[in-house]
Amino acid sequence: MIRTITLSVALVLMAGLQNLKAQSTFSLNMMESYVNAYTEPFAKAFPIGLGGGWTHTANVHSFLGFDVTMSASLVMIPSSAGTVKTTDINLPDGFSFADASANVPTIRAKSDVAAPDINILLSAGGYEATVGFPAFKGVGLPLAPSAALQVGFGLPKGTEIMARFIPDLSGAANKVIPDGTNVEFEKTGMWGMGVKHDIKQWIPVVSKVPFLQISGMFTYSRFYTGFSGGDLMVTPEMLSITNGTLAANTTLWNDQKFKMKASSFTGSLLVGATIPVFQPFIGVGFNSGKFESGFYGTYPIVEINNTNGDLEINDSETDPLIIENKSTKANFMAGARLKLGPIVFHYALTMAEYKMHSAGLAVTLR
Repeated sequence: MIRTITLSVALVLMAGLQNLKAQSTFSLNMMESYVNAYTEPFAKAFPIGLGGGWTHTANVHSFLGFDVTMSASLVMIPSSAGTVKTTDINLPDGFSFADASANVPTIRAKSDVAAPDINILLSAGGYEATVGFPAFKGVGLPLAPSAALQVGFGLPKGTEIMARFIPDLSGAANKVIPDGTNVEFEKTGMWGMGVKHDIKQWIPVVSKVPFLQISGMFTYSRFYTGFSGGDLMVTPEMLSITNGTLAANTTLWNDQKFKMKASSFTGSLLVGATIPVFQPFIGVGFNSGKFESGFYGTYPIVEINNTNGDLEINDSETDPLIIENKSTKANFMAGARLKLGPIVFHYALTMAEYKMHSAGLAVTLR
């Protein structure tokens, strides 16, 4: 996904380097609206998955009780998110879609979905021309996965604390990158904290029902990763520009990286039954998610010499294109666990803006 986005943005630069209408420079940040529309389905889905799998019961551990849980979540991105209308994308002056009535693929679309050309009206020193190039193709991304190793520990007064994490896996991931690909993972990891409290104990009469459990839960999760390497870099050499005071600088651009960050804050009211072996539960709540992605580091600014029309690089910009997507949505969860002594198998379906499946295995006591 990252390589597709980055190389496509590089095409934007290469196609647009002769100037835009009424402008003398072109920088990467001018594509913010379009890149945001392209990545939005994944940006919405990933924080949902990040907040999934936190619980497999409405029950709360007794004092000193604990569990160790491995869980995975899959958020399904609907096919309806595979395209976006051209009218919903705010292109800069001088940019336009060749077919204004076409639907533009997002990252969710399959790669064979037609992508309309983006045309750029260029002008400098009395010269004017239109350059066209295809919009980004989809990469057929129908889901957003997430996984975690989690521990829970019982405290007094019907309270349980939870923590989850994924260690830095960038070293292992870099070993499986195909030979000939100049891309590597930066530090990658995830962590989260949560708390669950027994609400049933405070409700008269209901507190006496032995099999019923009612609890409240709040969680916070955070994920981060990044990519770097020659295949992702935007440099004067890659753009075939040799004019300008920075055109010959080969080291200024070495800090370029593509980074992704995501966070999820959830709250849930859980109701379940603690019966032998099979223990169902339901929950209602919310997920407040944030997804940030962008190009970090130093990138060239391309300008046109208004006396001869030459393309030049005389300036640079730092962190030129960073996109942030926030969403807070209600959700409904229904699930169950199969408890065979201390071993637990669990599954839950969460209905939110996108549907999520969560499943896992736990070892639990008290």
